[in-house]
Amino acid sequence: MVELPGYSLSGVFASFFFILLSMKQSDDFRVTGSAHPILAMVGEDAQLTCQLLPKRTAMDMEVRWYRSEPSIPVFLHQGGDEVTEIQMEEYRGRVEWIEDGITEGSVALKIHSLRPSDHGQYWCRFKDNNYLAETSLLLQVASLGSDPYIHMDGSVESGFQLVCTAKGWFPEPQVSWQDIKGEKLLTFSDHISQDEDGLFYVESTLVVRGVSTETVSCFIHHPSLPEEKGSDVSIPEKLQTEMASLKVIGPSQPILVRVGEDIQLTCSLAPKTDAQRMEVRWVRSHRHPAVYVHMDGAHVTGEQMAEYQGRTALLSDAMSEGRLTLQINDARVSDDGKYRCLFEKDGVYQEADLDLKIVGLGSSPQISMEGPKDGEVILKCTSEGWFPQPHVQWRDMEGNTIPSFSQDLTQGSQGLFQVEAFLLVTDSSVVNVTCSISSPFLGEEKKTTFSTSESGMNYSQNSLLIWGLPLLLVGVVGLIWRKSSRKEAEFKPNENDLLFKKDSVPQQHTCKKPEQRQ
Repeated sequence: MVELPGYSLSGVFASFFFILLSMKQSDDFRVTGSAHPILAMVGEDAQLTCQLLPKRTAMDMEVRWYRSEPSIPVFLHQGGDEVTEIQMEEYRGRVEWIEDGITEGSVALKIHSLRPSDHGQYWCRFKDNNYLAETSLLLQVASLGSDPYIHMDGSVESGFQLVCTAKGWFPEPQVSWQDIKGEKLLTFSDHISQDEDGLFYVESTLVVRGVSTETVSCFIHHPSLPEEKGSDVSIPEKLQTEMASLKVIGPSQPILVRVGEDIQLTCSLAPKTDAQRMEVRWVRSHRHPAVYVHMDGAHVTGEQMAEYQGRTALLSDAMSEGRLTLQINDARVSDDGKYRCLFEKDGVYQEADLDLKIVGLGSSPQISMEGPKDGEVILKCTSEGWFPQPHVQWRDMEGNTIPSFSQDLTQGSQGLFQVEAFLLVTDSSVVNVTCSISSPFLGEEKKTTFSTSESGMNYSQNSLLIWGLPLLLVGVVGLIWRKSSRKEAEFKPNENDLLFKKDSVPQQHTCKKPEQRQ
């Protein structure tokens, strides 16, 4: 074994081991936090604490709090200062750095005014030079929402429909129905949604059949808290009478409105009843969020769907007679569909259905020609701005339908349809064709007629003439050239003949006159 001069192998290993041991003693630490979830309510403050072990000062360390990406921290403390340039936007101005125990390696982060979006896992990371350690903490954000509210919602076959609603819960709650004996009842349908703040709204429907004075209860259970809220309702005979005596009347026919126009949805009570202090709401498939809510003489903006905000107005001239009209401005394709109008009286809702048909009458069709190719011409008919899907037809001069070669329908960002219909023309006897596009609801159509004799066939003949004339000229020139070549070949003397003639012809000599002699 070869050893370096002045060094022994054992000395080298000893030095190396000492360096590793020194690094371990100076850098080795771990981070701990709460072993249990930290539970806090929406709107309150939550404090997340983590500790270095063994205890040591963290004054000169980098401390980083983050969710999923360390590069975008919830909070970053570096070089003795707070670094905000890369901080998550939703935590700016909402977090507080607490360093009372930093000399012993204990730091905390306080989050103010908790939101549902703050719910989840957080990481606390300490970094000292090239060594780092971290731990995770679970923050559970909770909200105990409103008491459930039960109301009757019209009669169904041999019974009643009860609806239980509640809002402001987080996380998603559970809903259950019970009868007067505490036995669970089978829910007809459940709907749960989140509002713009992340809080949950619940709507549960129960159908009760064959009872007249039964009492039922609705309970909302919180998944994180050992709490629930409940309400009960009886179905006395007077409510049945109330439901039988008051009706809501809506339009019997679909309401047709063109894109861009104003929509008016009218409902009225029968018999005429003052609705000024009633709750009246227009909804789509569920009660919340709603298209429009009128309660205690005012518009309830907090329950309105985002797509209807700023577009609605209540026309209340006949409210004292129970007749209300909701106007929705600037009709859109997304407004198309079913609506329900609900009136509430004494805890009972009566409703009417409304069917709104949004119609878009598109542009006049444009016909263009492709071809000719192999004796065929393809006509393309295009138009845009239609809703719902239009009906497209090709017709000949006599009005007979000609089947399309193919059709292509596409829907743009506004929901309006663009149509392309293709017709293959192979028969030269077809002179005029018409492209007709019609709306299925308005009974209106837009059409354009195209003349194949003027546009297509002449084009084919002109094309033939344009291309055929040069070919004909080339052929004539070629024929003349061939004939000239043949004549030249016929009259050109043979070389042997020229030699023979040269030898057989006597040489002629001329004599100069005497006066020309020298």
